[in-house]
Amino acid sequence: MSQMKHTSTFQLIFRHELTILTRDRTLPIVAILLAAMVLGGLFVGITQAKQRSAMIAEVIEHSAKRQAANEKTLQSVLDGKQALVPFGNPANPAALAGGLAGRHTTLPNLPLAALAIGQSDMVPNYYRISYLSKVQFMYDTEIENPWNLLSGHFDLSFVITFVLPLLVIGLSFNMLSAEREQGTLRMLFAQPMALTTLIAAKASARYLVFLAVILPLPPLVLLSLFPETRSMDSLLFMALWALVVAGYTLFWFALAALVNAFGRASSSNALILISGWTFLVLILPIVMNLVVGAISPAPSRTELASRTRVVTADALREYEDMYSTDYRYASDPETLAVKDGRIEVPPRMRAFFLAKQRVDAQVEPLLNQFDHQLLEQQKLVDLIGFLSPAILVNEALNLVAGNDSRRFVAFKNQTEAFHNGWRAFFAPKIATDRATTRAEMTALPVWQRQETATTTTAWRIASRAALLLLVSFIIAIFAMRRLRHGQIV
Repeated sequence: MSQMKHTSTFQLIFRHELTILTRDRTLPIVAILLAAMVLGGLFVGITQAKQRSAMIAEVIEHSAKRQAANEKTLQSVLDGKQALVPFGNPANPAALAGGLAGRHTTLPNLPLAALAIGQSDMVPNYYRISYLSKVQFMYDTEIENPWNLLSGHFDLSFVITFVLPLLVIGLSFNMLSAEREQGTLRMLFAQPMALTTLIAAKASARYLVFLAVILPLPPLVLLSLFPETRSMDSLLFMALWALVVAGYTLFWFALAALVNAFGRASSSNALILISGWTFLVLILPIVMNLVVGAISPAPSRTELASRTRVVTADALREYEDMYSTDYRYASDPETLAVKDGRIEVPPRMRAFFLAKQRVDAQVEPLLNQFDHQLLEQQKLVDLIGFLSPAILVNEALNLVAGNDSRRFVAFKNQTEAFHNGWRAFFAPKIATDRATTRAEMTALPVWQRQETATTTTAWRIASRAALLLLVSFIIAIFAMRRLRHGQIV
């Protein structure tokens, strides 16, 4: 009987709160503002994702055209019909390995890429493969810590991580203090009603309105515009995305309830909550970024650049005889012709190939140290990221979109493996002056990427959502205990 009465009181306050907030236009204004920013952030994400997809499609098309042109040119060269050009002759394995083949490694978007830009505009999503050193085509940009993205772009992830808490604070900082300051709280207590019921109903009315605005919009837009988002995996990730957003929103409402439970004035509540937002969303990620950098510092890029210059200079000296060879084929193009399955690889091209191999072999330990430190930093993010809900939600949203740091690191590692295989494929041919055959032209190494298992990614997202919900419930319990035993009126 008591439980039914409690439920009835909760429903009465819930409906009354919705009516009041709607009549004074606070709730409609906040809901419209939130919906506009959600759609704006999603539009930016869709635009970025389309640009990256178009870029990947262009790269794949270029590779296919290059392959067809090389097969045609090789046929003509072997038939003795093609004018012999040293850098455009696919029969020359050094020319083919050096970029003439037009091979690329690519990282396509996942179906939900529009939900968070993440690292996708900081890290390349394709690499052009040749015999060049990895330093030249993979490490020409700064290695960034994933937390730097927290101060990044305006997209849906930005709206959820940064703007959503401010709207929650603006709508909930005075849930109890306003009643007390207006003198209505004592009147409410004249009724058989618990203080916990009052604030739970008030917070629930606001919380459900927020969820009603933010949760359905992105999935509905993506499902209606992009058929690839209707797969089971995408629907699973959409559900996890909703769970993460619901947990993060609940965290801020629970925090607002806890601050209200101390019975301070509305102005004090607002100041405390804004200070909390500043610390948890802005300051704490920066402090943790500094801590991670101090515990697991990345190797010096100056050292990498200096080491690369020294090794390159050594390679130039070692192969200077071949580098100084004159362009004999310029006056005698017949030296480039294929004879009995062999072709004279120009010494300068052979020297380039060998020098780049030597550079990679010498700087490989330093590059491995970069990768190791990046992974160590990511492990630290996983270990202490629970201290900041903003980090948790940002990591989870990037995982849903497939624009997280782990996916890009895996792409880079697979590209390195493909690059090693590419050079290993051509090394014996260049060393023995073996001309490319028609069969070899159609059997060149092909880029194949392995995606992280859906269950692994889903577990990582779900664990962050569960942690957000757990922290939110703990704060809510503290708030309820404070309301039961504190002096609010």
